[in-house]
Amino acid sequence: MKFYFSLIVLALSFFTACNSSNQISKDEVSNLIADYLEENPLFETGKFNTNKQKLDSTKDKDLLITIQELADEGLIDINNEKSRKRWFSKDSVYIISPTLTKEALPYLVKQNKNSANVKTIIYKLNDKGITIEKNSEKVVICNVVLDKEKTPFYNFGKDPYPNTTFITQKFKLKYNEKNGWKIIKKYPKYMHILITF
Repeated sequence: MKFYFSLIVLALSFFTACNSSNQISKDEVSNLIADYLEENPLFETGKFNTNKQKLDSTKDKDLLITIQELADEGLIDINNEKSRKRWFSKDSVYIISPTLTKEALPYLVKQNKNSANVKTIIYKLNDKGITIEKNSEKVVICNVVLDKEKTPFYNFGKDPYPNTTFITQKFKLKYNEKNGWKIIKKYPKYMHILITF
């Protein structure tokens, strides 16, 4: 009798262990998505002109202010080849060739001959903004909130969601006995994302 009872206890324990090994908590989902975004960051880009350009202090006032702010932050160097009157004075004209510094490398996506593609918005995981729609032994579907982090180059790109401080993304997690839970992106950037483990 004790033998059969022991077998039942062992069987139940084994079944419970197998059943619970596939389960994933909300915190684990958050960690997996955070790791995924660390390796596959989501961001918006813009074009920063590094070619020689002629700027007018009146017509290009906003651009000049942004360029000066980038220079003040040490992200660019301004080669002012020719200026008429002083910086920001009325009717001033500037011929400049801005160049990126090493401090701008974290925002650089691609360097071209006369321009650079730079990150304008970086999306960061809001770990409190995760909603799980489905949670089974092998599939988890969830919506997450990604906060928008504007970079110093924000004004050189287009904001697809200018009236919000965040976006939402959908992730699908799948369990594989060999690899565990994994994420595989199946949709275009900033659309719903399919994640498979």
